[in-house]
Amino acid sequence: MSGTDMTMGLEADLVVRRDGFELDVQFDVPPGRTLALLGPNGAGKSTAVDALAGIRPLDEGELHLGGRTLDDPVQRIFVPPASRNIGVVFQQYLLFPHLSVLENAAFGLRSQGVDRVSARDSAAKWLARLEIADLSTRKPGDLSGGQAQRVAVARALAGEPRLLLLDEPLAALDVKTRSVLRRLLATHLSEFEGPRLLITHDPTDAFLLADDIAIVEGGRVTQRGTPDEIRRHPRTPYVAAVAGTNLLFGSNRGGRLTLTDSDQSLSTDDTQTVGSVLITIHPRAIALHPEQPHGSPRNTWQTSVTAVEPLGDTTRIEVGTPLPLTVDITPSAASSLALEPGSPIWVAIKATEISVSPA
Repeated sequence: MSGTDMTMGLEADLVVRRDGFELDVQFDVPPGRTLALLGPNGAGKSTAVDALAGIRPLDEGELHLGGRTLDDPVQRIFVPPASRNIGVVFQQYLLFPHLSVLENAAFGLRSQGVDRVSARDSAAKWLARLEIADLSTRKPGDLSGGQAQRVAVARALAGEPRLLLLDEPLAALDVKTRSVLRRLLATHLSEFEGPRLLITHDPTDAFLLADDIAIVEGGRVTQRGTPDEIRRHPRTPYVAAVAGTNLLFGSNRGGRLTLTDSDQSLSTDDTQTVGSVLITIHPRAIALHPEQPHGSPRNTWQTSVTAVEPLGDTTRIEVGTPLPLTVDITPSAASSLALEPGSPIWVAIKATEISVSPA
């Protein structure tokens, strides 16, 4: 497109005011990178989506994509949504109920003036890549949530956008479908050469799909970094809560988990999800003991403390081999255990506290 440069990415300085709330965030996304805006409900993520897509104009700031100015109130520049060449996948998918899957996927191209045959050909290629070519003649009302999501992704990518904007793309799906679609999204995000922006409240999506994460709280960016940087150095209680989630990979056979990067095995109550799995253990679900515990936990082993970090009402503990994990306990518990780097400690996790989903 004239006036754009694919070697330049997204540069956003967004200030939007509405109903007593102010969004004031700044971020950039280079081509070929995925940035996740991660934050709780009400943080301003949806307002950011509206500003980027052109649904809501900026009150202050600037928005540039590929070197082209899309919104600048001072210069009185505002490019309408249809002319921004942004591929958007909304949480509700927003498929047209009276159009077929193929026609929905081709809609973005048709709105750009592409002839019907070319638009349908391009859309058909994306439907095939997303493994839903056999659904071309169906209407949205006949689709599952996962199928509708793939159609929305195909529509966004078929238009060869300068920016791929994904607004909570997996939020409406069940756990099993979300895992399958997360893998597909990861593949197609890596193939898209432009900047990619993922809006989500789910830390798992952010950690697995994004190259960088910007934390949004109360309309402001409170922290930015790679997933590892966010995990290791949380700066607010919210970041500490979401960053501590332990994500592991392995395989499940009859409730016995064999881990990919550790000799330690685990037991889970989930005997139905078999094969390769993503394992999630919340840091508050892990108990620490000075001596070997007895009773209900089926997962116990001895390790040592590698780090102790006070975080207000929580003390974050990092434990080492055979299975490095993040553990959140109360400051009083940390004090009574007299924990410091190098302290020997026993880990205990109930099988019911270990969640698995298809990897």
